[in-house]
Amino acid sequence: MNKSYVLLRMYDKLKNGKFISLNDCCTEYGISVPTFRRYVAFLREYFSEVYAKEIVYDSENMFYILK
Repeated sequence: MNKSYVLLRMYDKLKNGKFISLNDCCTEYGISVPTFRRYVAFLREYFSEVYAKEIVYDSENMFYILK
């Protein structure tokens, strides 16, 4: 899968109130952990600038969600 597709899928999940997890995304999209982290950093900046929202990590449940 290409970068744009994966970013859009991650964006859609977050925008629709769902969460994303590192393990699930890496497995589903065939990406590495460093790539996943870069994508989350990109999405964090985007949501912050455009929507003034924050992506936070829930360490108890081990996933990222939009607040």
